[in-house]
Amino acid sequence: MDKSVVTSNGRVKRHLRKEIISDAISESVDKVEKIDSVRYAGFWMRLWAFLFDLLLVSAINGAIVGTWLPFIQGDSSMMEMIWSVVVIPSFLYATLFFLYFSLMTRYFSQTLGKMIFGIKVVQKDGRRLTWSTIIFREGVGRFLHQAPLPANFNLIMYVVIACTPKKQGVHDLIAETYVVHID
Repeated sequence: MDKSVVTSNGRVKRHLRKEIISDAISESVDKVEKIDSVRYAGFWMRLWAFLFDLLLVSAINGAIVGTWLPFIQGDSSMMEMIWSVVVIPSFLYATLFFLYFSLMTRYFSQTLGKMIFGIKVVQKDGRRLTWSTIIFREGVGRFLHQAPLPANFNLIMYVVIACTPKKQGVHDLIAETYVVHID
C-alpha cells in the first residue's frame, strides 16, 4: 500500500504530520544541545585577543598616516593643521577599525587576535554569520562601546562579558552571537 504524504485535497495525513513535527523537534534539541556543549570565551581571553587586534589596526593606521601625512600638511592655517593631523587620521582609523573587524568576522568568524587565542564568533542558532549580524555586532555594538558616554559607562559594557552566563558583551547581546573556544 502506498503511503502518500498529501491526500487528494492537499492535506497532510495525521500520522505523517506527527512524524514531521517530531523530526523538527529532535533537530531543534540537537542544535540546542550542540550550542550548550560549547565552551564560551571569557572576559580575559577576549580582552587579550581584542588588544592584539587593536595593536594591529593601530600599526596599519600609523603606517598609512605616517606615509601620507607629511605630503598633505600645509603651513597655511591652524584649521588645516587640525584637519590633517586629527580629523583625517581619526576618520581613517575608525574606517579601518570597522572594516578589519567586519570583514575578518564575516569571512573567517574570527579576527587575527581571536585566531591566535583559539576563539571565534558564532551566531546564536549556529548558522553562518550574515551581513546584518555583522553590521549590528561590529557597527552598532562597537559604536556603543566607543561612544563618549559619561562616567566611563562604555567600560562597564565590557564588564558585562564577565557577568553573563554565556560570556556575551553588549554587542553580542545586540547581534545574538557568542564567542566560543575552538576545540
